[in-house]
Amino acid sequence: MALPILTALLLVMAMLTGGGSQDRGWGDALTQLLAWPVLLLAAWQLASTPAPRARAWLVALAAAVPIALAAQWLTGLSLSPWATERSLWSVLPAVAAFLAALALPRRELQQLAWLFVALAGFSLVLGYLQLGAPQDSPLNPFPQWQPALNGLFANPNHQATSIAVALVIVLAWLVHDDEQDRDGRWWATRVAIGGLGLFLLVGLPLTGSRGAVLVAIAGLLAVPVANGWLGRRWRRHRRLALVAGVGGAVAAALLLVVAHGWLKVDRNEEARSAVFAATAQMAREAPAGGIGVGSFVPWFEAHAPPALVQGEFFNHAHSEYPQWWLESGIAGLAWIAALAVFMAWSRPRPGRGRRPDWLHVGAWVGVLVVLAHSVVDYPLRTPALMTATALLAGIAASLAMEAKKGTEAIKLA
Repeated sequence: MALPILTALLLVMAMLTGGGSQDRGWGDALTQLLAWPVLLLAAWQLASTPAPRARAWLVALAAAVPIALAAQWLTGLSLSPWATERSLWSVLPAVAAFLAALALPRRELQQLAWLFVALAGFSLVLGYLQLGAPQDSPLNPFPQWQPALNGLFANPNHQATSIAVALVIVLAWLVHDDEQDRDGRWWATRVAIGGLGLFLLVGLPLTGSRGAVLVAIAGLLAVPVANGWLGRRWRRHRRLALVAGVGGAVAAALLLVVAHGWLKVDRNEEARSAVFAATAQMAREAPAGGIGVGSFVPWFEAHAPPALVQGEFFNHAHSEYPQWWLESGIAGLAWIAALAVFMAWSRPRPGRGRRPDWLHVGAWVGVLVVLAHSVVDYPLRTPALMTATALLAGIAASLAMEAKKGTEAIKLA
């Protein structure tokens, strides 16, 4: 009973105090301290229950991150040992959340997913309140920045990421239609959840994040495909499915056009593409073991091309993948490959007479949304989104193992 309560508290603490990409003192420290009992309880529960081989690999994958950071720190490979040590402690809440998701039953995982949706909605409400309050108001957790519908986050792009993930979870539930779940409150619940989804959808473009809006639309289009809704409609109502498929193709084409226009704006007015290219070039020239997690700022300042030298420094590469490569070297590339394998393995798989669990679909597509947005931003550098994404990844992995177990039982029967 203690594990789900502590995991929920961990998620709340991470979201309330971890909306920035820089260490904020007591908030991050308390979240990291809370991660220890969650980590130990999850490990104890996992060790005391029969484990399929896949779960052992998942635990090893989660443990690889802090082990790699500790190796960089202790062996002197990092150019900024203090920053690598701080990064080591900062990943513990995410590792704890992932392992807790592997240890908890589905009912409690569903409650944690809805808790994240509620926190994302709260952050959007807070953002609206901030717009009508002074910059130094207690409503603004980052008074050094002017309010811009940020909510719990320092960066409106990360506020948009949390909204996009919450929207995916809401849509996954709405398109799920199980007659066993229908009761006297079924329609009232659908209206309430639909209203929440509409509230999030309206607020998303107001954050001003072009990337998150595009990724959110792609994620929403992916939900009916991932849960088999489109396939079922094709088998039952081919005309309706054809119309839906054509509509999805048109929407995808429009997304590509908008993305192309966005890239042109970025090349003309911003520096994201240039920073991406410069970071990738630095990664190719850096030592095989990387420069050390947390060493991006001094290394980039020392090796940046003249065109990118300006009054303000770049705190991140505005893309997780080249920065992982630069900071972690071969281990960073291996981590990117491991994430790709994990996403392929944990995907929802519709089967004959069996629909994917809506929670599985929402969690998996939610992680995919964060990873896609990480191509052009750094949401996983915030403790809030790192912990929430790890929790959703653990949910997707846990339900993937359950689905595989059910499929094997059907085959044996």
